[in-house]
Amino acid sequence: MRNDTEEQVLTTLDQHDIKLPQDGLTREKIRSRAFAFQFEANESLSFRIERHPTMYLADMGVRGSDASPARFHVLTEYRLDLSDRTWDVQELDSTFEYDWWMVLEAELGDTGMGVVLRDQIREVRNAGDSEAAFEETFASLIDHWEEKFDEYEGRKVPVEDKEAILELLVETLREEAGVD
Repeated sequence: MRNDTEEQVLTTLDQHDIKLPQDGLTREKIRSRAFAFQFEANESLSFRIERHPTMYLADMGVRGSDASPARFHVLTEYRLDLSDRTWDVQELDSTFEYDWWMVLEAELGDTGMGVVLRDQIREVRNAGDSEAAFEETFASLIDHWEEKFDEYEGRKVPVEDKEAILELLVETLREEAGVD
């Protein structure tokens, strides 16, 4: 159920055909996810939206879960000056979060690269020098992970989170390949 302030903001945006900022904001996102609405007649309107940018495509997560394995939480305030129809967009907060088990499933499980990796893991296990075979076989994948978890859309993944994710993935891969 919408409150009066929210209705005033939505009605004003619709009735005056106001152009939205070019950052992916849509009227549907405002209707479904905005909160903290404020409206000052003939002066301004504002609201906040929390977005969750992620380095995972919609179909790359974990089956049965709507959450992304690794994502940012970005709180943004949108304020429109009604006199000249200019937007002031302020990012209020940005944090990074990941679920270790979902990252493992997305990267190494059967829904991700895991199917392809199974054969490579077998080859490393059967190699005479498993350490050298591991490095040769998985160096480019590890480089890919280092790049993937470095930043997304200009947002840096905190170093401690990046290092923890990389350690988790590499150590799990080493364990599965039987490399000490």
